[in-house]
Amino acid sequence: MTHTDEQALLSRLFMVRHGESTCNSVHRIAGQRDAPLTFLGRIQAEKVAGGHRGRHFDRVYVSPLIRAHETADIIFGLQDERPEAPEVVVDERLMERDFGSYTLESKSVLQRRHGIAEYERAMNSDSPTMQGGETFAQFRDRVHAFYEQQLLPALRRGEVVCVVSHKYVVELICRFVLDRPADDSYDLRLPNSQMLRGDRIPGYVKNENETMNMVYDWIVVNHPVVFCAGLAAGLLANLAGLRLSASPYLLLTLLVLASVITMCRIELENARTFVTDRGTLRSVALRHLLVPIAFVALLRWRDVGSDSTAAIVAVFLATPGSVVAMTVSRCLGGMIMPTFAQVLLSSLAGTVSFSTVLALTLREDVAPAVAVSAATSTGVVTAAYLLVRRLRERSPIRTAKYGERNGYVAVLLLTAFIVLVCLKLDLDGFTRYAPTAVGIAVGLRLIAGALKRRRHVQTLDDYTAMTYPNVFVVVIIAALTGHPALEQVAIWTLLPMFVLSFFDSWYARYLVVAPDDPRWPTVLGLRDRVPARKDAAPSPPVSPGSTTRMTTRS
Repeated sequence: MTHTDEQALLSRLFMVRHGESTCNSVHRIAGQRDAPLTFLGRIQAEKVAGGHRGRHFDRVYVSPLIRAHETADIIFGLQDERPEAPEVVVDERLMERDFGSYTLESKSVLQRRHGIAEYERAMNSDSPTMQGGETFAQFRDRVHAFYEQQLLPALRRGEVVCVVSHKYVVELICRFVLDRPADDSYDLRLPNSQMLRGDRIPGYVKNENETMNMVYDWIVVNHPVVFCAGLAAGLLANLAGLRLSASPYLLLTLLVLASVITMCRIELENARTFVTDRGTLRSVALRHLLVPIAFVALLRWRDVGSDSTAAIVAVFLATPGSVVAMTVSRCLGGMIMPTFAQVLLSSLAGTVSFSTVLALTLREDVAPAVAVSAATSTGVVTAAYLLVRRLRERSPIRTAKYGERNGYVAVLLLTAFIVLVCLKLDLDGFTRYAPTAVGIAVGLRLIAGALKRRRHVQTLDDYTAMTYPNVFVVVIIAALTGHPALEQVAIWTLLPMFVLSFFDSWYARYLVVAPDDPRWPTVLGLRDRVPARKDAAPSPPVSPGSTTRMTTRS
């Protein structure tokens, strides 16, 4: 076959990874567990349908798993009775790989436990860290059988074909198209619902860099190491005599950008479910309203000075949660969205509690205190949330892809923030400020441990949200209000806060929900599949009464 003939053949091939599933939203491996689409996943599929409306397809091959079938149904209208509707073939060989012991595990937990390289090896070949499931040879052979027996013959007949399947199935087909060796694995980072045309596979693969992708993942998963390295670099530069007072507006810009990138990766469309959760509301009311206001009222009654240790502690008690907490939740194996809900609610509560504490401890008028806290705390989180929600509505595939690929940028932006503030650190004030900073970091963990819900699917998110206050915004507020003692304590607090994150990684093992927890099917809406008998193919998951032309292959 000439190059021109091959390009013409491949130009009739389209492949789609299913839209975002409930397992994708909590960063867990679904494998062959039947996870449905999220609200965003359906929007993503609708965008694909709109972008390819009017294009003729002769045949659509679909995985029997519900997330792929729902995606295909939205894109192609599988239940329409149009005469020009494509023939739909549900093929068991297009199911995602059975990942055995990796199934329903947190991707980040596996990456931290086994290392990025070993995790990639397990997902793209074989590894002793993965027990049970399919070997890579079994997975490759069944997908290759589909490729040789179904896909290529259809393309050679001149048909325009679309394959709606899963990440690792699509990547395998790309290997077959490029005639790559079996051990030449790579992660295409194909986003949910993006339609990939066959003749563009070489260019798409060329743009991927396996080494850099693993570096980016390492930065996100090991963000405490990166933050601590930034602290060390800033302190060393400070010791060398490099002193720099960065503008609080520059610092605020770095914080906003990091917040937007972080939120691009979060399933914001399902925010209402967690924001209205009674346990979350109770935690926020207790942790971010009752405790700080009661504490500052006591200080006011005792007429404690604004430079006192107790007054500074009151500020940290009232400080809303940080967007960093969402990255921490993702990396420790949490559900992520409950952490976001607490961050959002605590920033809204901060309009009352944070403003009150600032007004009473910093001796500021109430109006300026409310303005400062609303702009730098509540405003940052709320504005970022509304912006990202809008972006995800207008361009759901691209926005989710951007957030997923650029999570490391958010980490590096916050690292730059840390380096800049360390350059204005008063090293001579170590004995004065460092003990308070350590006490705050340890105390917040004790409070979080005491207030978290016990044996709940959101326990880890409760702990994470309450453990990581927005110290970054305290630094900015202290600079704007001219409060050097608060600013120095806030900068010093960054060090024990991120050093203690290594303790959090260990402690999370006792809080994270295990992959075999019986609550996961309910939480993620997982459906049971009836295994196909050897002598019969399973019925595809279509609505009763459908007259769609459909066949099944086993």
